[in-house]
Amino acid sequence: MLRRLVSSALSIVTWPLRVAEHRRVLAALGQLDAHELADIGLSRQDLRDVTALPVGEDPTAALAVRAREREAAARRARRDIPPATRMAAE
Repeated sequence: MLRRLVSSALSIVTWPLRVAEHRRVLAALGQLDAHELADIGLSRQDLRDVTALPVGEDPTAALAVRAREREAAARRARRDIPPATRMAAE
C-alpha cells in the first residue's frame, strides 16, 4: 500500500518533467525537413497527429508505431511487386 502511494506521488511530481520532455522531442522533430522525417519513417502529418494525444501521453511511442506500420506496408508493397517489374523500376 505504501509502495503504491509513493509510486503515485512520484508519478504526479514527475509529470511536468515528462510533459516538458515530450514537447522538447516534438519540437526537435518539428525542426526536421520532410526528407529527414521520411528517413526515420515519419511525415509532417504524423507530427500533427500526435499533438492530439492527451498531454501526459508519450508521443514518441505513437510515432514509433506509425513508423513501424509504414515500414511494414512498404515491405509488403515491395513483396507484392512482380520480380520483372521490380528490376525494370531499379
